[in-house]
Amino acid sequence: MSGETKRSWKDRILVELRTLSLTVLYLWILLSVFALHREIILAHFEISYSEKFGLALLNALILAKFMWLADLLHAGKKAAGRPLAHQVVWNSAIFSAILVACHILEELLIGLWHGRSAVQSLPWNNGTTMHEIFETGIVMFVVLIPFFFTRGLIEMLGKDEVKKLLLNPVPKSAALPAKS
Repeated sequence: MSGETKRSWKDRILVELRTLSLTVLYLWILLSVFALHREIILAHFEISYSEKFGLALLNALILAKFMWLADLLHAGKKAAGRPLAHQVVWNSAIFSAILVACHILEELLIGLWHGRSAVQSLPWNNGTTMHEIFETGIVMFVVLIPFFFTRGLIEMLGKDEVKKLLLNPVPKSAALPAKS
């Protein structure tokens, strides 16, 4: 019996690590694209931008950990049992708010690390406008929609069925007829 318990704990840990790894990968790709976009825009104004993909990976690790902890604390579970569209919107909103709070906390900690006071370290006292913070929340909300949609499909249909839907070719008999 203890062998079964150990196996189930091992299985659970492996599932959690896999979920965390996929979340880190998703966030890293998105944050890397944002860093590349920022670099392209700043290059247009001949401003050097040194933040690269390593920092995006570090941020992805930190944000994924906060998302994982929020998930363990059942953030977003209020939408459970509702239609998938409702769950996706609700979870995207809740988790984007959590990620914006993490961003504010990160700015605060960076400011404290550089010897500024807590008040001086807050983003809105350090050159970032509330408008920019709101925009960050909106962007996070939008980029989390596919994440939670895919996660919801996996919960509803199962991992194997979603893999089949995404990776197998559609049979010609199931394809929609072409419009004339």
